[in-house]
Amino acid sequence: MDLVVIKVLALIFASATLFVVLSARERQSVRLPPPYDEYARMARWLVHQNEWGVVSTTSKHLRGIPFGNAVSYADGPSCESTGRLLFYLTAMDATAQDLALSSNASLTVCEAQLPGACAGIDPEDPTCAKLSISGNLQPLPEEQLEEAERLLFTRHPAMRNRPAGHAFQIYELHIATARLLDWYGGPHDITAADYFAAELAGRHGGYRQTA
Repeated sequence: MDLVVIKVLALIFASATLFVVLSARERQSVRLPPPYDEYARMARWLVHQNEWGVVSTTSKHLRGIPFGNAVSYADGPSCESTGRLLFYLTAMDATAQDLALSSNASLTVCEAQLPGACAGIDPEDPTCAKLSISGNLQPLPEEQLEEAERLLFTRHPAMRNRPAGHAFQIYELHIATARLLDWYGGPHDITAADYFAAELAGRHGGYRQTA
């Protein structure tokens, strides 16, 4: 049997058995991805479903070698996607120290991070979507902090209790470009304009309720 057909059948089987694998609570909050060929919407979906990713910077302590760090982020409360990439970083952490020298950064997220997603599929397989977003990661100006706190802290309420003496600040990744791989045939580059123009609505932006 053709390898592509086998992969497709495996995806169908994984989707059909998803609710058996997940807990009752998870079954009530499974979100469905957009069609794989709607690249900007898929990028927005991956961003909104995940709550953490790997931020890569040009390392200060490694003298210019790239450095990746697992960091929490949010683009808004659940089912309220804005597409904005907001982070809460401390100056005591290597990522913020790197950004003080160069704001160039990338965020990488993967569908395999989501509960029940990519079941039985290696995370590196093209059918398991992955996204890297590049741009400038910079502290937000004071006039934007109130709205940013709402968007970020709703998803990560523990951030409100971070030690005041650790100099935490809200940062935003100002997107220059994004690269998505979510099927065979190679990755697709997405402009910032297309990324923000994409809308998540209905079953793709919210929850699928199950009995």
